[in-house]
Amino acid sequence: MSSPGSSGTSVNVAPPKYDPLTRWLHAALAAGVVAQLALSSVMHVPAGVGLGVFDWHREAFEWHARVGLALAAVCALHWLWLCLPWCHPGLLHLFPWWQREARAMLFRQLVNLARLRLPTVSDSTLAGTVHGLGLAAVSGSASGGIVNYLGYFRGAPIPRWVLHHVSQFHITMGYLIWAFVIAHVGMALLHSLSGRAEVLGIFRPDP
Repeated sequence: MSSPGSSGTSVNVAPPKYDPLTRWLHAALAAGVVAQLALSSVMHVPAGVGLGVFDWHREAFEWHARVGLALAAVCALHWLWLCLPWCHPGLLHLFPWWQREARAMLFRQLVNLARLRLPTVSDSTLAGTVHGLGLAAVSGSASGGIVNYLGYFRGAPIPRWVLHHVSQFHITMGYLIWAFVIAHVGMALLHSLSGRAEVLGIFRPDP
């Protein structure tokens, strides 16, 4: 989106900048998610405490559990920070459908995307929605992973039927996160190849 300047030319409107803490939280989430996906690709989940072969596949599972706890803590901090007034651009940027005007803008951007028209740098509603859905999916997966680990491997008194459904939820979220990461990276590359590499600067500090 652009706005007319005093000379009649169009000037680009910068996308909403993320505050420093949000940028660090985003980087920590991205690193944690990539690490978890890599570990889940090679790990072997044991049948229970003390069971299974203690090889590097089992060690990958143990690291998956440890990183999952750290990732859950980062998610909790991210949600807390989003609810504070110092966070920029804030909770409504990640979940814009709470506002009628934002829902209308999001619908227009989805229609344009279906017509293979990429959103401009200033059209942040779709980008914010993508980040919000990603945060929700990672938070759900991390929460499910913690419940599974406590129930199956730490003996927490959680009903078996609850653990079963949580396990299915955790697996489903994992597939969704794979799709999210692939699509997210693909859109970034598409923007870069189409000459819109400046969209990647939304996380860069202000000069």
